Amino acid sequence: MAKVKVKVLDAVVDGKGKGEEVSIEAKSADYLESIGYVEKVGSKKSEDKA
Repeated sequence: MAKVKVKVLDAVVDGKGKGEEVSIEAKSADYLESIGYVEKVGSKKSEDKA
């Protein structure tokens, strides 16, 4: 499964604290986002097009 870059909110994910970015599996990212621990960070390609 693909890795997704996420920003940690008010939690500790893989040893990373609030405000730090970490790459995790997409399935884990979806779950952690659903419970409010992380938010997905858009890729540079999608930001350049916007």
